[in-house]
Amino acid sequence: MSTSWRQRALERNREANARYFADQDSEHLSGDAYEEELRRHWLEAARHYDPAAQLHEELVVRLRGEAADRGALDFRIGDALLKPLREGVSAAARKDVELELTGVSRGSTVLHVRPSVPEIVSDADEDLPVVDSSIADPAMRDLLKLVDAAEKEQDVRRWERIVPGLDGMVEALDKFDLSMDMRWFSLDGTVRSSHLTRRGKDYVRSLRNIEVQKSKVGITGRITELRESGLVKIKTGVSRTSSAYEVRVDSEALIGMHLELGMTVSFVVEVARKTDRLGRARSTEYRFLRVSDGQERLFEE
Repeated sequence: MSTSWRQRALERNREANARYFADQDSEHLSGDAYEEELRRHWLEAARHYDPAAQLHEELVVRLRGEAADRGALDFRIGDALLKPLREGVSAAARKDVELELTGVSRGSTVLHVRPSVPEIVSDADEDLPVVDSSIADPAMRDLLKLVDAAEKEQDVRRWERIVPGLDGMVEALDKFDLSMDMRWFSLDGTVRSSHLTRRGKDYVRSLRNIEVQKSKVGITGRITELRESGLVKIKTGVSRTSSAYEVRVDSEALIGMHLELGMTVSFVVEVARKTDRLGRARSTEYRFLRVSDGQERLFEE
C-alpha cells in the first residue's frame, strides 16, 4: 500500500471520527479522555484498511509566561529546558532516550518533542500484530505522574530517580518565570496531561531543603595524607577497597599533634550528614573532636 493512499485513507477516517464524536454525548469525558477515545477509534478504523497503520507518539509542552507570549522559542529557554527533560525521561527509562524537537507552534510557545528512535527494518512475519508501545512510553507516563504529584504536593519518593530531571526543568522555568503544561500522546492512543504551576515549582524547590544530622563515631586507621589546611586522611585497612575518611582538624591543633604519614591513629569524630527532604545524601563531613582513650600520649611533645 502506497504512503499517499494510506494517508488519504487515514485522513478520510479522521473526518469520520470527528463526525462520529460530534454526535456523541461526551460531556462527561475529560479533554484527555475524549482525545484518547478519538485517537483509538481513528486507529481502529485505519487498521481496517491497513493493519500496519500506527499513530505517532509525541510530547507537547506548552510554556506559559511573558517570555513565551511571542510563540517563538528563545534558544536560552530551549537549552535550559530540553536537557533536564531528556535526563528525566532517560532516568525513568533506565537507559538513554534521545529526544528531538520537531516543531514550535503558537499559542504561548508550544514545543513538539518526540523520542528519536532509529527506524528498524525487520524480516519478521508481516502477519504479526503491530506493537503499540515504545521504550519512551512508560518513561513519559512516569514523568507526567511525577509532575502531577508535585503540583498536588504529594509524596514523590516513588519517582526519586526522575526528580533531578524535574528539578532541572523547574530551575529553567524559574530562570524565565514560566510555567508549563505537558501532554503525552502514545502509540496506543493514550493521552495523558499534567501541569506545573507556581505551586508545583515551589514544592519541587522545597525538596532541595537540607537537614543536617550529627553523630559521633570512632575511626582507627593509618594516616595516608596530611594537609596544612587541616585535613587528615585515614585509611582503615591495607586493601585497596578499605574505607578512607577525610577528617577536618583545626590547623593550629593539627600542628600541635605532630602527626606523620603512616602513623596509626584512633580519633573520635563528629559526623555531619546533609540530606534533602527525600532523604538523599548531599554531603558527609567528618570533624575531629579528640583522640580516643589511651592514645593521648602519642601526641604529647
